Amino acid sequence: MGNLLNRLLIMLNDNDLYSTNYHIAMTLLMNFYTLKDLSIGEVAKLCNVSKSTISKFIRTLNFEDYSDFRASAFFQENRYGFLLNYNQNIAEYIDKNGYNTYLENVQKDINTLQSEHNEMKIKELANDLIKYKKIAAFGLLFSEIGALDLQMKLAYNGKFIVTNLDDVKQDTFIRQADENTLIIIYSNSGSYLERYQLSEFQEEKDYSKIKAKIILITGNGDKANSLKVDNCISFQHNSEIQTHSVIYPLINDKIVNEYRKLKK
Repeated sequence: MGNLLNRLLIMLNDNDLYSTNYHIAMTLLMNFYTLKDLSIGEVAKLCNVSKSTISKFIRTLNFEDYSDFRASAFFQENRYGFLLNYNQNIAEYIDKNGYNTYLENVQKDINTLQSEHNEMKIKELANDLIKYKKIAAFGLLFSEIGALDLQMKLAYNGKFIVTNLDDVKQDTFIRQADENTLIIIYSNSGSYLERYQLSEFQEEKDYSKIKAKIILITGNGDKANSLKVDNCISFQHNSEIQTHSVIYPLINDKIVNEYRKLKK
């Protein structure tokens, strides 16, 4: 999706309908595919605000300056030939093979969850939910669905954790977390801890000094051997269809169930 598009959507969701930030975010989204060709003055005119207001808005989006902002506007769907994005992997699959075939593949992945290979790992996480007071859950794009889902389900059971849609705030939290913090990462590819996945240049992350305990929930079981991961809960894809947005809530149900047993 790209940093700029993701951050504009978050800005739209987090601000009041009649606020300046909401107005600018909506205007930029409505004109997203032309931003790469516009000067800051033209963007200001488009939004009917001053250039200084646009500069402030850009910094709020965590871009250094207008050049940095505009570089992120060069959006090309599936620029890197990554075949696991939503349109190529799911929407076009349904167009070609039909919705019922898609559902059959989703069901295969759900059935695989009945395997007990994650049983002890989920119980360990449930114990950590009892033990740790400071807990966060993070993911990007569809993987953030897992974090939000877990936050809500635990809240129903009197356990409160934090999450954040903003990729920069996620990164800051992880870097500043101490050894008394538990961080649950939802990442289908397992690459969340290794590179900035929304970045234009896919820069590597340096999390070598992380102090928090890290739990990874992923569709890539090979990441269990990563030195950055303390506990890895993995699931299996039985086809090219990436079903993680469906699978995460089901894994969370098991996590919360184990937590409830311990709490009682």
